[in-house]
Amino acid sequence: MSGGLELRLDIQPGRVKARSLQGSGSTPELQGVRKAASAVQEPEAAAVLSLEVPPWTAERKRTVLRELAAHPGELYGLLQGELSVRLAGLGLLPAEEELASAVFGQELDAADKARLQTLLTQRLTEEPLLALSLRGLGKEELLAGVFGLWAEAGTEEEGEAVPDASGALAAELARLERKGPAVASGEWMAEAAAEGSLHQPGPLFHEIAARPFPVSPVVAVPTEDWKSLLPQTPRATEGLALIMREVAEAAARRAAGLSKM
Repeated sequence: MSGGLELRLDIQPGRVKARSLQGSGSTPELQGVRKAASAVQEPEAAAVLSLEVPPWTAERKRTVLRELAAHPGELYGLLQGELSVRLAGLGLLPAEEELASAVFGQELDAADKARLQTLLTQRLTEEPLLALSLRGLGKEELLAGVFGLWAEAGTEEEGEAVPDASGALAAELARLERKGPAVASGEWMAEAAAEGSLHQPGPLFHEIAARPFPVSPVVAVPTEDWKSLLPQTPRATEGLALIMREVAEAAARRAAGLSKM
């Protein structure tokens, strides 16, 4: 679009207004569009195109977040302004029927309208975060959602590694039972009753040992240089700290629940 008509986008969830920015050169195929916007020279130019699209539902957002959480490379590319084929296939960009409902600020012929629609689609493709904002999924909500899914995945993996408490108890009882048959315990009780020493512990007492439950781990401060890895995401370190804190809190809650059994 160098040297031709460029668009400045004002985006709210579900609505975009495209305003004209004149380039320094002349592009013959865009002269009709430029002529329609020639009276607009100030920064607050009138909108040459307005478009409304339905924002994504909460379920649709969740689907997109799951896809990005499962493909961190595509998330990184998205933050760098790269639109993956997978994300484009989820209906991020306005569809043809949505573009057909656009309202134009000037009287234009069909060819000029099509060029403006193409410019809008190209701009959203070059800046996919703007397209996400148009669908109602802002950058902060995007990062918080993906980091939250990563934290949930870490919690589930940790939960699978913790053995079932009832199974561990059954195994311990079986081990103690193998240490001596019930007859031996009965003989000991009879002898203890005869000696008047039932109040004293039996021979298996010392086989029982306390097994402490895990305590909440200390959350370490991330020391990696995330700013150089994600220069366009200044809060990446905070997101990593959030994941670590949520996983630690989930582990603490699980340990507290086991201690009450």
